[in-house]
Amino acid sequence: YKGEDLYSDGEVEDRLLELLRTEEMETILRGNNDWAILYHLSGIRHNLLEWYDFDPQATLLEIGSGCGALTGLFCEKVRRVKGIELSRKRSMINAERNRKFDNFEIMVGNFQDIEIEDKFDYVTLIGVLEYAPSYINSKTPFDDMLRKVGRYLKSGGKLLLAIENKLGMKYWSGAMEDHTGR
Repeated sequence: YKGEDLYSDGEVEDRLLELLRTEEMETILRGNNDWAILYHLSGIRHNLLEWYDFDPQATLLEIGSGCGALTGLFCEKVRRVKGIELSRKRSMINAERNRKFDNFEIMVGNFQDIEIEDKFDYVTLIGVLEYAPSYINSKTPFDDMLRKVGRYLKSGGKLLLAIENKLGMKYWSGAMEDHTGR
């Protein structure tokens, strides 16, 4: 990966990587009250798709896999998971966090520049599509991203899409804002 890590939550990512290299997840979560650490590592984010009836023999492409908030869930649910992450640091956190899975591979780089020959049963864009103008260099980044994503789906494959939304249900239910903790 020759690009720069232009998206980062700063020093907390260094701490996350060090913690994941030296401690078990349960120990980190039990012994920590740092909101940023809890945000990145809490299993509560699995609720987004834990209920979904994935085909256990399926393959899944996770675009924007970040620090792995959902990657482990996908590894438990399907046969093979491939992640793409723009940030080298976040991909390292994700790889460390999910090292116990042998059905997971992560690629680092700009989605626009990565070419994958495989087709997948599922492609996920979780908290990613809304940022398309930041990494798809075109006049129609949303359309172009969805077209490219469509090329990775098998016939009959499914796109699973979730968009960050300040008026979303979780905020009306009293959840803290993802990036500020307020």
